[in-house]
Amino acid sequence: MSQIEEHKKLVDFVHDVYVRKNHDYGDSFGRSFKKYGIVAALVRMEDKWNRLENLAGGAKQKVMDESIRDTCLDLANYCLMTVMELDRKKAVENQRIFEEQVKSEIAQDHIIVDDFVDEVNEVIEKGTGELVIPDKLEKEKKPIDEGKVMALYKAKWSQAKIADEMGCSQSRISQIIKANKE
Repeated sequence: MSQIEEHKKLVDFVHDVYVRKNHDYGDSFGRSFKKYGIVAALVRMEDKWNRLENLAGGAKQKVMDESIRDTCLDLANYCLMTVMELDRKKAVENQRIFEEQVKSEIAQDHIIVDDFVDEVNEVIEKGTGELVIPDKLEKEKKPIDEGKVMALYKAKWSQAKIADEMGCSQSRISQIIKANKE
């Protein structure tokens, strides 16, 4: 078996252990992480490191059901679960930022529309024919190269950075990414 095949076999094994333990423990790691943050992961990994240190040091064991190999694989799983939780936390934060930006843009659009409606009403009341249409209402959306957006996204650019590059809002970038993922 090549090293690549061996690595794949171990990754598959670690995944299988994760699925079974997650079922048995009811995602206790995820719940602990949500409660205590990274400290929960550090405590669990420290327990495994201590176990590894004892096993590697040759200390007599009263519980014989865990080897150095098992402990290392458990550590690998804890590392992966920690990365998963950190990614989820980042995704939640990005979603919160996106929602705030959308709310801000919508609020700004409402102000522009409200001002425009007031101006239209004034024109109607006074009978004057002069009406200035705000740029925001007059502009059409410029086309955005969705291929470039997806390439930048796949290159791990943030949505904010892509929006700056493309000259549009982060909400528009999010819409493009979502549409192209489906």
